[in-house]
Amino acid sequence: MTIKFRTGVIITLLATGALIAVVPDPAPEAVAAPVELPNAELLDQNGAPVRFASDVAGNRIMALSFIYTDCQTSCPVVSGIFSKLQDRLGDKLARDVRLVSLSIDPATDTPERLKAYAERFHAVPEWLWLTGEKAQVDALLKGLGVYSADYANHAPVILVGDPARGEWTRFNGLSSPDTIAAKIDELLNARHEKS
Repeated sequence: MTIKFRTGVIITLLATGALIAVVPDPAPEAVAAPVELPNAELLDQNGAPVRFASDVAGNRIMALSFIYTDCQTSCPVVSGIFSKLQDRLGDKLARDVRLVSLSIDPATDTPERLKAYAERFHAVPEWLWLTGEKAQVDALLKGLGVYSADYANHAPVILVGDPARGEWTRFNGLSSPDTIAAKIDELLNARHEKS
C-alpha cells in the first residue's frame, strides 16, 4: 500500500469518524530504541514550566507520541490511539504510567493550542501535552531519536519505555492501543520482578 493511498484512506476514515474502530497495520515494526533524556525546559498544556527528564519522565513508565496540531494525517490517528490507551490504562495512569504528546511544531503549538487539541481527544490531566522553545524541543527530539527537519512529513512513531531502567521500544507505524498497553504492562512487570 503506497503512502499516498494510505494517507487518503486515513483522511477518509477520519472524515467518517470510523478510524478509531479500525486497527491499523496488524504488526507494526517495534524495535529496541537507544534514547537519551535531556532535561529540556518545556511548557505543558496549562503553560506550566516543566523539565523533561526530572518532572515529566521521573520514575514512571512512559508512552510518547509526536504530534502537531495542524496535522491532518497521522497525528489525529496517533492521538486517537492514545485516547483509547488512556482508557485501557485506568488507574495505572495516575500511579505508574505517563502519557506524553510532544509537539514537533513548537513555533505554532502554544500551550493554549495544545490544550484545545487535547480536549478533542478527551485527554485526562495525567496525559501531558508539551511544547517549548524550538531549540529545547529539537534537542529533546534528537535525544529521543525522532527528530525530522521536515516535521510535516514525519513518520508516525510511538516510544514506550522505562526511564529508570533505560529500556525503550520504538513502534514505527500505527500501533493498536492493546499493543502499546501490553508493552507498558511488560515494563511494569519487569520492575516488580526486580523489586
